[in-house]
Amino acid sequence: MSGTWGAFWVRSASVAGCVLLSLGLLAGCGGAGARPKESDAKERITQLVRLYKAYFERNKKGPPDEQSLRDFGQKLTSEEKTGYIISDEIDQLFVSPRDKQKYVIRYNTRFEPTGPTRGVIWEAEGQGGRRFVALTNGYVEEYGEAMFKDYTK
Repeated sequence: MSGTWGAFWVRSASVAGCVLLSLGLLAGCGGAGARPKESDAKERITQLVRLYKAYFERNKKGPPDEQSLRDFGQKLTSEEKTGYIISDEIDQLFVSPRDKQKYVIRYNTRFEPTGPTRGVIWEAEGQGGRRFVALTNGYVEEYGEAMFKDYTK
């Protein structure tokens, strides 16, 4: 019987050690100097392309410049922002949390379902040789340099 209890305690200690190790690793991931999560960066550019698309739907053309797009976003009601799934913090949408630079935005772009898919918004530098690119079909993808160049010609 004591052998069974001994094995139980060894297994329990192993499981507890794994749990503590996992918690320690998770706690270390959110420090002040931590890099932004990929999902945060993707979410921000996704919201920005939604704002751009909302502008296009209302005006039947893409915004002519950044100020027009910002002004449009600021004038949206809370309900409209919720409907478009856009943050209330419009000004924050224009800067990538990964490279801390303004997104490059191709203004006056049309969203045509049958047209070619190309980049309309992208990170200036991105991270690790990869950049998030918002496409005219509304999708956001992360591309290496070769694919990035193909979609932003």
